[in-house]
Amino acid sequence: MTAASTLAPANLSERTGLRDTLRHTGALIRRNLLSTKATPEELLDVTFFPIIMTVMFTYVFGGGLKHSVGGNYIEYLIPGIFVQMLSFGSIGVGIKLNSDFDKGLMDRFRSLPIARVSVLTAHLVSSVLRLLLASLITLVVAVLLGFRVHTGPVDFFGGIGLLLALGFGVSWLSLYVGTVVRSPQAVQGVLQIALFPLMFCSSIFTSVGTMPGWLQAFAKVNPLTTAADAARALMVGGQFTVGNAVWVTLAWAVGMSVVFAPLGLRAYNRHI
Repeated sequence: MTAASTLAPANLSERTGLRDTLRHTGALIRRNLLSTKATPEELLDVTFFPIIMTVMFTYVFGGGLKHSVGGNYIEYLIPGIFVQMLSFGSIGVGIKLNSDFDKGLMDRFRSLPIARVSVLTAHLVSSVLRLLLASLITLVVAVLLGFRVHTGPVDFFGGIGLLLALGFGVSWLSLYVGTVVRSPQAVQGVLQIALFPLMFCSSIFTSVGTMPGWLQAFAKVNPLTTAADAARALMVGGQFTVGNAVWVTLAWAVGMSVVFAPLGLRAYNRHI
């Protein structure tokens, strides 16, 4: 690539207006969705994996765990599965961004007269759309297994929105990791190592009160615990009360975005 072709897109990007930026973003969102349609196995992490976890914990571990939660275990579990699915599903945005770098697509984008921010925005929006589809599939499976929503539609969809906000914060973390590691496999490995302890050391699958005292201290401040507690209060209600869980989860979502969005943008600008 010549020096002129490298420098030209940056100058064009500076002149790109909001209307053109939105148009570029829309085209790239369509490109991402077509890529997913062509390789539907990309959705396995946010569709098939939550279904496996739901069935396994309901019918394999549910008999032993239901006494620790004091009620219908599937009603305790499903909001936690939503948390697990929306947080782990956000890993995909970093993997796809890193894959674009790895395959040389970013070199192609760099040579085009498009707003550079549209690439990141398209990945984020595409990730949210993937998570919405996964939420619908998870809800259908949960209802078939016996889960019922006992709150109103405003509370239920408010819970989904809250978890999407947390997933959006995790997406910025994923984007940051996707720009600083060397391969898509490394992105997946790093983020799974970070998220797996958070998932199992939380109230997603069982009550925090059943854990050793030293682990309870960590689990209580774990953002996935507060997210699961908030989701149960908004989706199931009854014995599950909101308390401060909603505001704490929202604070985690905003905090992750505030911290990792600048880091991700800075790392992205160094590579593009």
